[in-house]
Amino acid sequence: MIKGGKQESNTINAFLGKNTKFEGTLIFDGLVRIDGEFEGEVKSSDTFVVAETGKVKANVEAGVVKISGFFDGNIIAKNKVELYKPAIVKGTIKTPSLIIEDGVTFNGSCEMGKDINNIEKKLEESKK
Repeated sequence: MIKGGKQESNTINAFLGKNTKFEGTLIFDGLVRIDGEFEGEVKSSDTFVVAETGKVKANVEAGVVKISGFFDGNIIAKNKVELYKPAIVKGTIKTPSLIIEDGVTFNGSCEMGKDINNIEKKLEESKK
């Protein structure tokens, strides 16, 4: 369960517990939940969750990203990003759908649209 009362419909495939630290690249299918500290890269077409006690510094590419802990980095989400209080998020978010609960701190930038890949291509073309 993540802050905000939303029950996960998927089973957790991997779990990084509180008081645990990991650095590296995380590639997965299914749902991964971080309650400890993680630094590196995340690649998945599924769900990445940063729980209230989680501290993540990473570049994330995932289908769905849900954060209620600390996050510093870049997020590219193919489906949506959900930020729940007391989350503190710094960085860039690119997603077609963004939900920010009252009480979340978000410092950074956000790009939204139905097809985020087309948005990135259009931005590159406009710079030329």
